[in-house]
Amino acid sequence: MNRYMPLVMLVVLGQASIAYLLINKVVIQRIKGPQVEEIEEARIDIAISDEPEATFNTLSEFLVNPADSISDRGLRFIKAQVSLGVSPASVYDQLDLQQPKLRDAIVRILSSKKVEELDNPEDREFIKDEIRFAVNAMLIRGEVLRVYFPDFIIQ
Repeated sequence: MNRYMPLVMLVVLGQASIAYLLINKVVIQRIKGPQVEEIEEARIDIAISDEPEATFNTLSEFLVNPADSISDRGLRFIKAQVSLGVSPASVYDQLDLQQPKLRDAIVRILSSKKVEELDNPEDREFIKDEIRFAVNAMLIRGEVLRVYFPDFIIQ
């Protein structure tokens, strides 16, 4: 029995050290709570609400021809002003830097629609959603929550 005692002591010491590491690294970390990075991510998620913090108005007017612009009624065009409700307000800087890409995306969306797809208020809501999804794809942080048409004229 005495000759197995060092082996038994080694196994017990090994199990005790493994138990200590598991308790220290897993159990105590869970008891301490979330790390600083997790708290920052939660703050960012909380900052994004349903209501925009700022409105991005620096886009000039859009004057485009609809997809079926040459019809039996003559040449048609759309004149629209687009404003974007963003959250958090720091998204404003990202949009300002990407304004040429932003204008191109909006012109592409508006010019791809036929007049029948533009004259109904429900259809305009779908266009607003399309613009919102296209702009959100360009953003790194934050998002566009609302798209507004302060002016929208079809002639």
